[in-house]
Amino acid sequence: MFHSLILRGTLALVLTVSSAALSSGAIQAEKKDYLQKAEEAMRDNKPDEALAALDAALKDDPENAAAHFWRGRLRAGKGDLDKALPDFNATIRIAPTADAYAHRGYVYQKKSQPDEALADFNQALRMDGNNYLALFLRGLLLGERGNTKAALGDLDAAIELQPDNREALQARGQIYVLRRELDAALRDFDRCIQLDPRDAAGHTGRGGVNYLKGEFQEAIEDYTQAVELLPTDSRPLAQRGYAYAGAGQTDKALADFNAALQLNPKDPPALLGRAEVRRSEKQWKDALADYETLLGLEPGDYRALLGTASALYASGELEKAVGAYGELMQRHPQEAQPFNDCAWLLATGMQDKVRNGQRAVELASQACQMTEYKNAGYLDTLAAAYAEKGEFSSAVKWQEEAVKMASEEPEEVQADIKSRVELYKQNKPYRETPK
Repeated sequence: MFHSLILRGTLALVLTVSSAALSSGAIQAEKKDYLQKAEEAMRDNKPDEALAALDAALKDDPENAAAHFWRGRLRAGKGDLDKALPDFNATIRIAPTADAYAHRGYVYQKKSQPDEALADFNQALRMDGNNYLALFLRGLLLGERGNTKAALGDLDAAIELQPDNREALQARGQIYVLRRELDAALRDFDRCIQLDPRDAAGHTGRGGVNYLKGEFQEAIEDYTQAVELLPTDSRPLAQRGYAYAGAGQTDKALADFNAALQLNPKDPPALLGRAEVRRSEKQWKDALADYETLLGLEPGDYRALLGTASALYASGELEKAVGAYGELMQRHPQEAQPFNDCAWLLATGMQDKVRNGQRAVELASQACQMTEYKNAGYLDTLAAAYAEKGEFSSAVKWQEEAVKMASEEPEEVQADIKSRVELYKQNKPYRETPK
């Protein structure tokens, strides 16, 4: 559960393109008085003066493609996307170039119009196959769409053009993470940190890789660097909290989640992390409160719904747990675990009024079908369901299958599953005991 949020949002971070990154060379145009003044202002990082000069240039000559391009670029850099778009449209109408298409694609991407953005990136690369910005941004877009192979191709090409561009290295590192090519991801994040030891995104990315590799102490060290570099950002604190939780240091994990929520009370990863720690510490009321807050921010969130059902189950609120599992199965019918967990409750729950063998068999069968009868725990549940239903021959059959499928599980798990074979042979159902 903890690893699922570590990298959340990191792809979005590399979408920010600085003014320097957008630069394509000195302005060339006939109206050198205004345009030269604009170029000098941009060089001195005075965007408002540059915009005023470009406005004057376009008042003199509305068809000046260079002035439209640079004004669009400056407007995009200031986040004024609706004004930037007409400028890039005018540039493409007057004098279409690969840079103009790439920059318009950037605007479309920021406006959450990915199809239009992709079309522009494709056109830019048809005109110039080595256009860095189009390669970089198309790589991000393809990665967000899940086409990681194509994304890697674009980012590889972008990095070949600019080997030390940290934004591209960070983006490729994230793609490698999505592909679970962790050693390759680690190399990219290491390179970012070599280029700039104060690269917060590099430390965050490397921390995420170390987390996924189970190297929790190394992850904690990287996230600590990120926390120091980004003292007002809740995300590194939340990420370090997950690393502390992975290392079994729940007090430190809880402290980090609390600190993150002090900075941002609506930080979903921090809320989920704190809820999970509180649930593991049997702080049911507080855990449920955190899950409820998270669901208020992200209605239908799978992890929050599952945590809610699990907390209700573990705290003995079995009827409420059944209802929570019902909502979870309705909202996320493709997930096998809720079907299994609810079936286990209905088959083995301590309260007679909640047990329902027939329904337990139905749900456990669905979980097993979704996992092709290859999950030992789900087969164990199916056997318990048949035992509750009174069909002990089927219970023995599936329990023996569970024993076979559990051959690579820890010894204590194998022993637990095996113990129920004899129970069912004695025509006795399994019942959970208070913990």
